[in-house]
Amino acid sequence: SAPFLDGGQPYALDALRKKYGDIFTLGVLSKDLVILSNWELIRDVFGRAEFSGRTEIALTQQVSFGKFGLASSSGSLWQENRRFTMRVLKDFGFGKKAALDCMIQDAAVDLCQFLIENRQEPQDLGPRLNLAILNIIWKMTADKQFSHDDAKMQDFMNRIMGVFRDSDVLSHLQWTPLLAYLWPPAFLASRRIARNMAAISQIFADEVEEHKRKLPLSGGSNDYIDAYLTEMAQQKARGEVNPNFSEFQLRVNISDLFIGGSETTSNTIRWCVLFLLCHPEIQEKLQVEVDSIVGCDRLPSLDDRDRMPYTEAFIMKTHRLASLVPYALPHEAVEEAEVAGDPKFWPDPEKFDPGRFLNPDGSVKTKVPSFLPFSLGKRQCLGESLAQMELFLFMTIFMQKLSFRTTTGRPYPKAEGSGNTLINHPKRFVFLVEERNQ
Repeated sequence: SAPFLDGGQPYALDALRKKYGDIFTLGVLSKDLVILSNWELIRDVFGRAEFSGRTEIALTQQVSFGKFGLASSSGSLWQENRRFTMRVLKDFGFGKKAALDCMIQDAAVDLCQFLIENRQEPQDLGPRLNLAILNIIWKMTADKQFSHDDAKMQDFMNRIMGVFRDSDVLSHLQWTPLLAYLWPPAFLASRRIARNMAAISQIFADEVEEHKRKLPLSGGSNDYIDAYLTEMAQQKARGEVNPNFSEFQLRVNISDLFIGGSETTSNTIRWCVLFLLCHPEIQEKLQVEVDSIVGCDRLPSLDDRDRMPYTEAFIMKTHRLASLVPYALPHEAVEEAEVAGDPKFWPDPEKFDPGRFLNPDGSVKTKVPSFLPFSLGKRQCLGESLAQMELFLFMTIFMQKLSFRTTTGRPYPKAEGSGNTLINHPKRFVFLVEERNQ
């Protein structure tokens, strides 16, 4: 029975896979949970429209206010909003590489400067990294950015981080929402998530109202909120009544963009730095590549990606070994199981070797079938392009300007994660930095 599987840990399900095969069923109260642990099966199922629905879990009841937004909705509500969001994000973000380049560069340089200013003491990436990632999302959704000491931004960031902390508790009961109300720690976590999400939703409601006042004067759309309100106005002008587009749905969509795109990216960057502290020889190879391709007279840009295969391979290896999101959100009657450590596809799966993602000629492998860091199919992560851009620029700018050192002078022996089934973030670690290319 799923509720008693040590919180649904990936290793527990992997043990069942070895016993029962690549597809098996778990009983979850009145539901049957089908576990797929073979990437060919996952590719087939996740690519089929009949399996693109969502079933409610304890967390989505809180974060997505039921079955709304981009992550938890189904049917035409999901299809229309996902299609619209993909188009708008391309218009205001992914499709404007030069503007996005500058925005991410500024965030990474600002973080580097902060780390350099505090280099005399052990430190972690902390809230400054969270702020940098959140500001990028704010720019695309509301055409705003905040300073690190802005009180409104600090409150918003603390509430987002609070949702994730309490989500770790609910992740152990994600298949049994009823138990979230019966087990006291989960009940209290649910209450805190509800309060934080209500406050976050109000922040977005205020932002939408501000955009509504300015929209008639602006003469166009500058961000996601503008574009959504314009779409609603155009539908109304055509005499259409479309319940799939509403201000409530807009607020939940924005929430999903922040929830889905903030902690995932910031924790992947933390994993990258932790692996550097465990493998200083890899850090040296990354720095050699940055120095030879970019130098120190300019910042790395997105145009450099194709010429920096070792950096790309390092990021890919971090995705694979960290297994940041061990499970996708459950599809209707289907749930993806952990496959990243399967020796069939990954010999010696715990070894950190970026070279596995390189061809013999040193180029990056473009097709690695069992490598699924952003899931696949119709529910594939909306923010994959942005996340890949952020990871590349943050890591190359880090390597251009910094060297990360352990506080002991010796490589950390092992990179350890939290083991949570929602987001497997690294356990807290500290480091020292040295400035490069002054």
